[in-house]
Amino acid sequence: MKIAYLSLEYPPRIFGGLGVYADEMSRELASMGESVSVFTMGAGNLKRRQRMNGVDVFRYRPVPIRDGLDIFLSDETLAWGDGLLFFEELLALNQLSAAGIVDHGPYQLCVAHDWLGLWGGMAVKREGVPLIYHVHGLEAGRSERPNPQIVSLEKRGMQAADGIITVSEAMKQELIGLGAGAEKISVCYHGVNSDFFDPALVDPSALDGLRARYGIAPGETVILFVGRLEPVKGVRELLAAMPAVLSRNPKARLLMVGRGSLEGFVRERARSLPSGKVILVTDFLDGLSKRNHYALADLCVFPSLYEPFGIVGLEAAAMGRAAVVGASGTSGLREIVESPAAPRPTGVHVNARDPADIAWGINLALEDEERLRAWGENARQRALTQFSWRRAAEKTLEIYKSVAGRGSRDPVS
Repeated sequence: MKIAYLSLEYPPRIFGGLGVYADEMSRELASMGESVSVFTMGAGNLKRRQRMNGVDVFRYRPVPIRDGLDIFLSDETLAWGDGLLFFEELLALNQLSAAGIVDHGPYQLCVAHDWLGLWGGMAVKREGVPLIYHVHGLEAGRSERPNPQIVSLEKRGMQAADGIITVSEAMKQELIGLGAGAEKISVCYHGVNSDFFDPALVDPSALDGLRARYGIAPGETVILFVGRLEPVKGVRELLAAMPAVLSRNPKARLLMVGRGSLEGFVRERARSLPSGKVILVTDFLDGLSKRNHYALADLCVFPSLYEPFGIVGLEAAAMGRAAVVGASGTSGLREIVESPAAPRPTGVHVNARDPADIAWGINLALEDEERLRAWGENARQRALTQFSWRRAAEKTLEIYKSVAGRGSRDPVS
């Protein structure tokens, strides 16, 4: 099967779960004998065309048309301000990618990853190529001030697509609530590379180095947060929960790994807590460093207010670490982590909007070391049996073939 991916992110330009997914899924499909081409953003000295892990990669460096374009834009679009350049680059990328798909085809299917690839995907659909809209997240959920134009584009994509794939049952319900037909939506979980995220591969000396770097003494408990330092990740609520955590677990340290708009807030809030109880790491972590940080942790905490899937939850599970996760609202983490009520628990579900509930969940997890270790072992087994990339690719390919077999419906009006 010949498949075209429209993805803003692709190695080495990966900024989040979307990029990880596009990389892992495309290479897994290629290893199964499928022909996958990825049309993505170029940068610097990256090759314009390259074959990586059996995947054909086409990179474009758009030259946005800026002078005079403002004459044709609405006041609403001009209100993007500094974000207008991103809009113009993205629009140009979609035009170049759509042309590339037509030139290098014929493709049996086009997959647009999030709204970022919808313009190109809908253009290719007009050329007769069936379109799948792969929803990794939605504007209304991930932003404190959603852009109404992006919301409208997402709804247009739902209508236009021949099929929709999303990453969790929680996201499926959100899409249905926005008017997408349930019969059009398929749920397919991400996978995790459990061969790489394997606690058995960790060098003990690397952990000694991290403890020395962060000043973590023997007997201290490490609570690990990995993610963007943004409001949607529950950063404020987690820090507000820490006094109650420290009152019950005075030897606990919160290690926060990430970057984002709340870096200053984290530093300021950390100063209000006992010295050294919050460690902020803004360095970029490559795969090996991330694996070592998971191994350093006694417990992971991901109190997202909105999380369509939550790939960090899977990585932590593969590393044999239990997790406390935000489980209210749209939460794919609720589907990854099994609560204490489950036959084989892997962590705790909390209301991430309530700092007291986050503190309760962390304290519950830490009150019994042997039980916490057992939860981590359960998490590793769940990752191995339920969340492999091969399993995800096989289900995804079934959906691709079904949609491609039906052909492209009438283009969106």
